[in-house]
Amino acid sequence: MASSSPDWQLYERMIARMVADQISTDYCVTPNARLTGRISQRSRQIDVLIDARHDTDNSRRIIVEAKNRKRKVDVKQVEEFRGLMEDVAATHGYLVCPNGHTKAAERRAQSAVSIRLVPFDRLDDFDPATWPRCLSHKCKTGRVFWDGYPEISMHATPLSGPNAGRLTVLAYIHYVGKCDRCGRFHVKCLTCGDVLAPPERDQSDCGQQCRCQLPWFWIASIEEDDEGVQSAELHAVLLHTGEVITADRRSLQ
Repeated sequence: MASSSPDWQLYERMIARMVADQISTDYCVTPNARLTGRISQRSRQIDVLIDARHDTDNSRRIIVEAKNRKRKVDVKQVEEFRGLMEDVAATHGYLVCPNGHTKAAERRAQSAVSIRLVPFDRLDDFDPATWPRCLSHKCKTGRVFWDGYPEISMHATPLSGPNAGRLTVLAYIHYVGKCDRCGRFHVKCLTCGDVLAPPERDQSDCGQQCRCQLPWFWIASIEEDDEGVQSAELHAVLLHTGEVITADRRSLQ
């Protein structure tokens, strides 16, 4: 493991990677998220945040806390975590730890909290230093955490080759994700290899396209749900239909 990051941070990122690899792509995963507590009105750090991907819906929120402790998780840690869940309106929570938990912790967790064991030695094969660097000039140490793989299709009639003259469906795959430090969205086109980073608070940004120059562009914005809760969202805008696809989200509250 070549990364110079502290062990607790590596453990958090590893858990985020495991969650993103196992969960449905209908959900987006944000490592090291920041939410404003609805009760405390303070900024709360969330090790791993899970939210609905394709719409501004915060009613299915799940949070994960990675407890890199040498001792077992006890009832005190469970109670603190349940308080955090209440403050950020999470419907369910996962406490992940390398050394197990006490019986009292299990009883206090009840149905709202699931406790999972992930051994610390899993870090031996994990190195987030291999992730791409964040493209924001203000972010010096962030790495891009890919958590979605949207496919955009278009119809075309090739002029040559085995399908010449025949209407063909062409599929273009992308990676989408966000920086594990500053949260900025990133998009990678697997056709040309370009990586874009649309800013969500820059009103002058009219969207970004990769070198493929295909009929869509990427743009980020701040949106609100029916209760006024804000989230940053990454959209693909299809020029030929006007359709807007929400490809990734990062809740702010």
